[in-house]
Amino acid sequence: MKTVHITHPTKKVNVTIQLPSSKSISNRVLIIQALYKNIELKNLSTADDTIIMQNALPQKKGKINVKNAGTCMRFLTAYFASTNCEIELHGDERMKQRPIKILVDALKELGADITYINEEGFPPLKIKGKQLDGGKIKLNASVSSQFITALMLVAPTFHHGLEIELTDEISSKSYIEMTSKLMIHFGFECSFINNKILIPNTQINKSTNRQYLYQIEADWSSASYWYEIAALCSDAEILLKNLSLKSLQGDCMISEYMKYFGVKTIENDDGVLLKKVKKTETQSNSSLNQSINLLSTPDLAPTLVVTSAVKNIPIEIFGLKNLKIKESDRLSALEIELKKCGFNIEANNDSLIIKQNLINHQLSAIKKIQTYNDHRIAMSLAPLALIFDEVIIENPDTIEKSYPNFWNDLKSARFVLKDEDQTD
Repeated sequence: MKTVHITHPTKKVNVTIQLPSSKSISNRVLIIQALYKNIELKNLSTADDTIIMQNALPQKKGKINVKNAGTCMRFLTAYFASTNCEIELHGDERMKQRPIKILVDALKELGADITYINEEGFPPLKIKGKQLDGGKIKLNASVSSQFITALMLVAPTFHHGLEIELTDEISSKSYIEMTSKLMIHFGFECSFINNKILIPNTQINKSTNRQYLYQIEADWSSASYWYEIAALCSDAEILLKNLSLKSLQGDCMISEYMKYFGVKTIENDDGVLLKKVKKTETQSNSSLNQSINLLSTPDLAPTLVVTSAVKNIPIEIFGLKNLKIKESDRLSALEIELKKCGFNIEANNDSLIIKQNLINHQLSAIKKIQTYNDHRIAMSLAPLALIFDEVIIENPDTIEKSYPNFWNDLKSARFVLKDEDQTD
């Protein structure tokens, strides 16, 4: 098994980073581009998930393997169901465990022809695409916002448009809002008020001379790991280029949460500058309660959980039940790996509870981290090299999913990385 050994000799970081483009925005605008051809995209993500999406969209028949790209599986299910095609959507073993019944049931209600190849409710799927009728549906919004976005993106092609009434507590609401704002930007009608989404049929004039040039933002989810690094090191000044606090991405909230951990955010013409300061300098404008609700921004959970554990700040981070069906069961993965490192943490169905640790950590110890083939587990635990003598990350290539240059960027921040191949 491939591993990477990580150390940091000084625990001080002064670096300029060019973050990857937002994978979430990239995959949404690729669907919109497929519906409305006169769009030129600039700064498109180079992450594995986006490459999979790009390669899949032109297909009209045959098998497509999306590996463990949940966004691709959900978005492409709706796209192909509403497009003239005959496609089988497959994935890896983890994808076969990730539920998709809510989306498939909704599409069938709207007129889609989709069948399960193996177990009902889970990929792989066989899809015979066509223009869908559309209409009114109710949808459980507590499982995945990607189901909702998948329907929204293709709704303008439906005969009768689409009206969605969202039931239950809305998960990852910021991502639904992102979808709505993008659709409006590109000229589609989209209303998202309270628990109702309304998107009328839009006749797209393919012969129009209007051209769109769309610049995709840098990725705030990836920025969160640099906030974590700033919080954990002894001194930090980190410039994240081309990042803006005026973002479509809900994960920009990390700038507020990290004030409590002594990270100040300064926006300038080049991007966003992170500075390690005395906690009292940031606490006046920010108070961290004994709990944080991340229902709207669950991708920030690994970063905030690890930072809270290292800082020995007792807190409950909740709104996380959907982390069980991500690339890994992130609740379990974070609990197992942080306990292995000596931190006092407990996972339950919806939250991770960081308890005060009364035992001094063995900072000279070497910690070996399993990634569970999950990019966010790998990237959120790698900064532990700032407090332990060495951290060993298994299966480091998993970061290709969203931040392909992460390890190289760590090297530019004076982390020392050594690759090793191990055989059982």
